[in-house]
Amino acid sequence: MKRTLYIGDVHGCADELEKILDAFGFVHGNDTLYQTGDIINKGPDMMRAMKIVKDCGILTVRGNHEEHLIRMMESPEETWTEKQRKRFKALSLEEWTEIRDTVKQWPLWRETPHALLVHAGLEPGKKRIEDMSPEVLLSIRYWNDKPWFKLVKWPKLVIFGHWAKMGFVKEPGFLGLDSGCVYGKSLTAWCPEEDKFYKIPAAREYTPVKDKAKESEAAPCKVLGDSSPNSVPPKTFDEIKAKISAGEIAPADDTAEQANIRKASPSISAEWAGY
Repeated sequence: MKRTLYIGDVHGCADELEKILDAFGFVHGNDTLYQTGDIINKGPDMMRAMKIVKDCGILTVRGNHEEHLIRMMESPEETWTEKQRKRFKALSLEEWTEIRDTVKQWPLWRETPHALLVHAGLEPGKKRIEDMSPEVLLSIRYWNDKPWFKLVKWPKLVIFGHWAKMGFVKEPGFLGLDSGCVYGKSLTAWCPEEDKFYKIPAAREYTPVKDKAKESEAAPCKVLGDSSPNSVPPKTFDEIKAKISAGEIAPADDTAEQANIRKASPSISAEWAGY
């Protein structure tokens, strides 16, 4: 029997990725593998995780970490934040270039036989995924202070990742597979043909869960549309969210759609404003 496996966020946890494929009994040429994105960053072995994706033909979607890498490498180095520079030191330029060139080919979503696969989630109020903001697809969690999946109705199952703090989600019509492996919890996958979940405990905590507000004090945000000579960059994630929500910060090419996103989910705009 041909089987399918949907795998949650990996973040460089190559050992756990190998173990979940072994537990599933993956057969090359017979089984199909999908993954929710965020293969890179935070974990111990990004290059080996990327190699497993390639060797096993895993069909993944682009996560916000892959998108941030693409955008960072396409921007002048002098505009990088200290946080970006620190993360970039984890691999050589050649390795990052190889990853960048690979993940640029990954789509933002995949229509699969069993589900719609997307990294973070869907934009409430829109019926076509083609009309949704890429930033929303890559990073949505809350929308008007509610989990996005409480506000969306979709004609087929939606499988997503991205929300490690929320953890495993199993709601009618929605399946969230990011169970925080890189934070020392577990890697989760689902086989629809068996209606079975596979779970591999993390070998250890590879990176702690960080408080964005505290972490960003050492890496002030770069804010689009806020580059006046006297402007003072926000120092915390909470500060930039508050300024965006209050309308004090807006991109120069502001649109009604962007304004709606800022109002409904300031954290999305804060992330893509350069945090």
